[in-house]
Order: sequence, then C-alpha cells, then structure tokens
Amino acid sequence: MNRGKRSLGQGAEGIIEEIKKDVERGSAELAVRAIDAFIALADALRVDSAEELKRSVIMLARQIADSRPSMFSLRNVAFEVAVKFVEASRYVDNPQILKELLKQIATTVFEEYRVALERLRRFGRDLLSGFSSVATLSYSSTVLAVLKEVGKKVKVYVAESRPLFEGRKMAAALAESGIETVLTTDAAIGYMLKEVDAALVGADSILMNGSFANKVGTLQLACTSKFLGKPFYVISTTWKALPTLEYSEEEHAAEEVLPAEVPPIQKIKVRNPYFEVVPAELVTAYITEEGVLKPSQIVELIEARLKKYRELEKIVYG
Repeated sequence: MNRGKRSLGQGAEGIIEEIKKDVERGSAELAVRAIDAFIALADALRVDSAEELKRSVIMLARQIADSRPSMFSLRNVAFEVAVKFVEASRYVDNPQILKELLKQIATTVFEEYRVALERLRRFGRDLLSGFSSVATLSYSSTVLAVLKEVGKKVKVYVAESRPLFEGRKMAAALAESGIETVLTTDAAIGYMLKEVDAALVGADSILMNGSFANKVGTLQLACTSKFLGKPFYVISTTWKALPTLEYSEEEHAAEEVLPAEVPPIQKIKVRNPYFEVVPAELVTAYITEEGVLKPSQIVELIEARLKKYRELEKIVYG
C-alpha cells in the first residue's frame, strides 16, 4: 500500500465521486449514500492494524464532509459514524472484528436517521392535514414523503426549478401518488401562491441563526409568501443543522442555463448558482423530528448541541 496516499477502496471513493457530481438528489438522500460509503470501506479495505483502519475511517469522514460543504447532513452523518467507531475501537484491536463493527455502527446511524425522518413525516402530516393546497419548488425527498403522508387531501403547486427542472420530477412523483398536482414555471410561482394556503420547502442546511439554505428560487418563494401573508414552512431533520454562519455557495456549469448548441450571446456572462440562504425572519416554522419549531427554537437546539459538535470536530480534524 502506498503510505503517501492511502486508498479508501473503489467502493467508498466511487460513492464520494457520486455525491460530488449528483445535482438531482437532495441532501437527505445523499446522506444515506454517505453512510453506505462506510459499509463499502469495511467491505473493500485491506488493512494490517486497527490503527490503520481508524485512520481510514477518519479520512473518509473528512472526504465526505468536504465533498459537498453546502450540505451539512453529509458532515453530520459522517462524523457520527466516525466518532462512534473511534470510541468503539479503543477496546478492540483486531482489524477484521473492527470492520464488522464499522458496518454495525453505520447501520445504527442509518437507523437513527431513518427514525428521525419517520418522526418528521408524522409531525408534517399532522400540520399539513389542515391545508387544502400548498406550493413548493424543486425536488425534496423529505417534502415528497410528507406530502404522501397527507395524501389526496391536499393540492400541490410545484415550480419546475430551472435549469435542471427538478420540480418536474417532484410533480411526476406527486401525481403518481394520486395527489392533485399543478406544475408551473419558477417565474409564475408568486402568481400561484395567491391560490394556496401555505408554502413549504426542504432544506439542504440549517445555520445557527435559524436561517437555512436551499435550492435557488427559495428566497423568492419565501419573500412572496411573506408579502401575501402565507405561512412558509421548512421541512428538515435537525441532522442538517450546524453551529456556523458560514455557508459554501455552489455554482455549476453555465451550459446548464445556456446549452452549448445555442449560439453564444456576445458580452453576456452566465451564472448558475444552485443554493441560497433564506433568513430566519421569513420562516414561519421548521417541521422537524423534534416537532414543529420556530426559528428561535432551532437556534436554541443548535446551541444546546454546540459542545457535541465541537467534540466531533476535534476527533475528526484533530
């Protein structure tokens, strides 16, 4: 093995590359893939000592966290697996036993994550069952799961979410579930808001001041909801929260906005930002696994977990 650059195995490294390049799935789905990477590491890695395995697990956690810094849940699930493993490895020095233990820990973290999503769906169902129509944008597996829980009681307006049109995927999934669905352009979502009871979106990250980041277009939806007096809900587990105000912007290829086959327009620069931060003042409430929380309560929750966050960082980054 090359000690200068330790390989994590094709399985784990392949998943990291998949996460980096995936522009369609949201952070909830990619967090599950991050957990899969630890199982792939345990299956593929050949090591001679427990210490070598521990270093590989920590390196994988760092690489997952750095793969998409804009998605805090990747960092949180990766750190959770790594730290649980480091603590467990103090009492075992057989690398083969530890690899099995790593898979068990990854499975346990996945189950904790799954239960959080299940609790969130129940809180979301209870709240949204009182509405007859809602508006959303882009694609969120978490929002989709909650709306499926509500079922045919609610009509959903979906903005298509250029440039990759994830909203079309969302609309198709809702319609296949028997939910009355209206697809519209991003520019028309304000017009459609006049016809709904509330707006709801997912989140890729939640910051310590109660603001959150999500697909570009969310700020427009939040501002228009505020102007029209419509409630604006964010559906997210607290696995997406971090005690930071720093957020890494993502910009992607200009060709997604203006395809290469289209004749170039002289003297025009094309920008393609993917995510934006929405201030807490525009959020009515967060629907989480901990219940329906005001932004101020989200702030309190993050502050209460601050010590744990710092301990995880210290173990993974040293």
